[in-house]
Amino acid sequence: MLARFTGVFTTEDFVNYDAALIHFLRNEGQPFADRVRGLCDYSAVEAIAVPQSRIAEQASRPPIVKRLRVVVAPLNAGDGFGHSYRRHQRIAADSEPVVVATLAEAYALLALKNPDFEPVEQS
Repeated sequence: MLARFTGVFTTEDFVNYDAALIHFLRNEGQPFADRVRGLCDYSAVEAIAVPQSRIAEQASRPPIVKRLRVVVAPLNAGDGFGHSYRRHQRIAADSEPVVVATLAEAYALLALKNPDFEPVEQS
């Protein structure tokens, strides 16, 4: 599953992403949901407007996607991008997303060649 974010990433984006992901996985059924890997592309995000307390709260929940989760960091984010989120995920779920610098790195990590993602309707 691929989620792309652009512009300013807000707390509302966290909420909307979780709701859309839960809706999608519920509609697809458990056998499918158990095989899903996550890819969040923040490369076009210019700023993150989410309080650290909200990031910690979000990350303290078990991940919705149970398998490999890969995050593409915003351009010029530096090596520390997502450090707090990953730390809280390790504590909460004994797993954490892998953060990479480019979408090409994410595709390679997920062994994807020329993927063709289809849009999912949001309700």
